[in-house]
Amino acid sequence: MPTNAPGFEVRYFHWTFNMPTDHAEVRLSGVRVPESALLHREGEGLSVAQLFVHENRIRQAASGVGVAQYCIDQSVAYARQRKTFGEPLASRQAIQFPLADLHTECEMVRGLVYRTAWHLDRKHHLEVSEQVSMANYRANRLACNAADLAMQVHGGIGYTRAKPFEHIYRHHRRYRITEGSDEIQLRKISGHLFGFIRPG
Repeated sequence: MPTNAPGFEVRYFHWTFNMPTDHAEVRLSGVRVPESALLHREGEGLSVAQLFVHENRIRQAASGVGVAQYCIDQSVAYARQRKTFGEPLASRQAIQFPLADLHTECEMVRGLVYRTAWHLDRKHHLEVSEQVSMANYRANRLACNAADLAMQVHGGIGYTRAKPFEHIYRHHRRYRITEGSDEIQLRKISGHLFGFIRPG
C-alpha cells in the first residue's frame, strides 16, 4: 500500500524489547487500494503471503540454528579457560550436561532445517508447510535457550553487553512471535497431525 495514500497514517513506532524498531502502529481510514498496488492477482493474496511467510520462517530457523551453535561454541571455549576453585568450569557436570543436551538438540534441529529447506526448494511451499512450522518453532526456541544458557555459563559478564548473548536473546526472542507465533506453529503442526489440515 503506498504510504502517501489518503487515509494511511503511521501513528508511532513501538519501543520494543529489541530496542527501537521499525514496528509501526498504523491506522487505515477509508483507504482505497489502487490496482497498481496489487501483488499477483486479485483473490490470490493469501497464497503470495504464505509463500513469503514460509520462506521467511525457514530463514529464521536457519538463523536460529547458527546463533545457537555460536552460543554453544563460545560457552564451551569459555568453560575450558575459566577456572573456579582451581578447576576449569568444563570439568563440572553442571556445565557439561546442559551444553551437551543443547549441542544434541542443535544437531537435530539443523538436520530438520536442512531437510525442510531442501524440500522447500523442490516442492510447492504448501506441501511442506508442516515441516516449515516444525523447523521454525524448534529453531526459534533453540536460539533463545542457547543464548540463555550462554549467559548462565559466562556468569555476570555474560549478562552484560561486553558479550553478545543478551542481544542475541533480545533479537531472537521476537522470532517466537513474528512470522507466526509459537502457538500458530503448534496449531499448524497439530492441524496436519490430526488431519484438520491437508498437505498442499
